[in-house]
Amino acid sequence: MLAHYFSFSFANLKNLDVMPVRVIGMTNLDPNTLLRGAMQLHAAGDISTAIEQVRGIVADHPEFAAGYSYLGQTLVTRQRKFGEGLDYLKQAVKFDPVDAYILYTAGWCSEYIANALERPKFSFQAPTETPQELYEKARALFLDALAVLGEQPDDALKGDVEDMLDVVAKATGEPWDEELREYAPPRIR
Repeated sequence: MLAHYFSFSFANLKNLDVMPVRVIGMTNLDPNTLLRGAMQLHAAGDISTAIEQVRGIVADHPEFAAGYSYLGQTLVTRQRKFGEGLDYLKQAVKFDPVDAYILYTAGWCSEYIANALERPKFSFQAPTETPQELYEKARALFLDALAVLGEQPDDALKGDVEDMLDVVAKATGEPWDEELREYAPPRIR
């Protein structure tokens, strides 16, 4: 197909339903602009359409890390498609391994899935990794994010990353900071 499309939603005045309208020739737009449009659909509650639009965006822009990150996080948190979500997050990290936000998102989702596997409350698409493997992956991603933040400071994100490292440390019993490892008080038995 020579022309690609991007869907927008307009109210159908006949039955006040939402119908998609395809606009031809939008592949020249910046993928971030297209992603913002899809995220507006997401915010309006049309998550399935937003996901399909972002799949189209990454098909047209195969190295668009933010698109993969959106897909991974949304599939994990909104549709509980853990395996598929992790695959998209791996792509995001592959295409932008120095974006602290992408590293944080991938780590957060890995921890989220590990926790969900340990304490299942709802049905989900199971990943191939065990909870322990996911906690280890989360820890590594968070530490990579901290390394990036050492060169590109963002105090708010750094605090979030450190908080999540504490969550992983609590779940695994392994401190994330070498200083904590050396000076941790003995456990009461």
